[in-house]
Amino acid sequence: MNKKQKLYIALALAATGVVFFLLGMGSNPERGNAEEAAPVSTIVIKDEGGFLNMISEVAGALTPAVVHIDVSGTVTQTNPESPFGNDPFFRYFFGPPQEREYKVPVQALGSGVIIGKEGYVITNNHVVQNAETINVALNDGSTHKAALVGRDPNTDLAVLKIEPFTGMKYAEFGDSDQCKVGEWVIAIGSPRGLDWTVTAGIISAKNRQNIGALGPTGYEDFIQTDASINPGNSGGPLINMRGKVLGINALIVSASQGSEGLGFAIPANMAKSISDSLIRFGKVVRGYLGVNIQDITEEIAKNLKLPRNFKGVIIADLVTDGPAAKGGIEQGDIITDFSGTRVESVAQFRNLVAQTVPGTSAKISLLRGKKEIQLTVKVGELEGENKVAKSGDGADVLGLKVEKVTQDLANKIGLRRATGVLITQVEPGSAAQKAKLVNGDIVFRVGNREVSSPNEFYSLVSEAAKEGEVMLLLRDGESGRVGYMVVPLR
Repeated sequence: MNKKQKLYIALALAATGVVFFLLGMGSNPERGNAEEAAPVSTIVIKDEGGFLNMISEVAGALTPAVVHIDVSGTVTQTNPESPFGNDPFFRYFFGPPQEREYKVPVQALGSGVIIGKEGYVITNNHVVQNAETINVALNDGSTHKAALVGRDPNTDLAVLKIEPFTGMKYAEFGDSDQCKVGEWVIAIGSPRGLDWTVTAGIISAKNRQNIGALGPTGYEDFIQTDASINPGNSGGPLINMRGKVLGINALIVSASQGSEGLGFAIPANMAKSISDSLIRFGKVVRGYLGVNIQDITEEIAKNLKLPRNFKGVIIADLVTDGPAAKGGIEQGDIITDFSGTRVESVAQFRNLVAQTVPGTSAKISLLRGKKEIQLTVKVGELEGENKVAKSGDGADVLGLKVEKVTQDLANKIGLRRATGVLITQVEPGSAAQKAKLVNGDIVFRVGNREVSSPNEFYSLVSEAAKEGEVMLLLRDGESGRVGYMVVPLR
């Protein structure tokens, strides 16, 4: 074997060894699965100026439709004529002092947004509730007198109207049911008088209910946002990146009364429904079933042998001959679905019913015992003052029912004008009975607020009940004496 042949053999053996070494590594399970550490894939989005310009473009397009609102008006306050009015000794011998009413001027400012070519402007009720004159300013420098079309304290919404003018811009509502948590939004308004301020953020949550901002008769279903909202933003729009109004900014939750990223807007679908009703009828037309309902708590679910996290509302009581009773709903029924929407809470159910056009036949799914039942109920109109769910209202708190004082009654008992509410029923064992209130007594004021209707009375009593007692100015039905009385509630 010559030198050249030996070299070829050596090279062949070396190559064979390398091959077997590599095969051996591949057959080793530990080595075969080993991979070098690497960073996760990086997502790179080329904006090309799109999102960076989007907020400014939306703000620029919507700002001409946003208005600054200036309100001037007065509120009535009372002052006892006697300087000894709060002295217990004086009150014991001489009774409560006569009160003198006087008017105090007030001014308010807020925001609003034009929502139609006819010149309608939507804002918050609390911005215009004491208004005598209303002026709106636009970002083109023009100012316009506005007339109040109607307002709804139960949703904190109001509609104004200005005369339409050439070149006027108006905004359009979006579908608030379709908005998503995390979606970008902007708010435009006049926080602390700084007109047409634009702030941006995201939708933090949807369907925020039971905040308590609107009282026991309020309809709450707020969109929560971290877009900065401050006093003066009230009534201004919350806008998505398509330039549609998703909500009407209404309130903040803040210990400092400034922005803490907890802003709340009335959803556009509710705002549109309320504004349409105010424009068309001058009032809000709401659906009505005539039921007293409760949430399904864990304790109730356990006793009824329902799943622990079961959702629905249980019928505690019904109004005799009300729409629900006529439609076949019974005490103890559990409503799980209303017109195709899954029912999860009392607040949500109240909103669903209220937003239903009276006369509509609503399909309702419910549980009666273990049996699933489908009913069709014709929704009525919430028009009678006492036709409200009793859960948590002033009637239950005091244990009485009242009616509006008519002019005939006022003439009969010698009142100068028809004012206040007449007590027509006192429940045995109630706070009202313990305070010796009886049928025929007339309540003129709750605290320092004049009462003119049962709904107003119930709302004010419920608000006062948070303090554990309620002060009433009333006329004794037998003696005719008028005086204040504090009724303990705890």
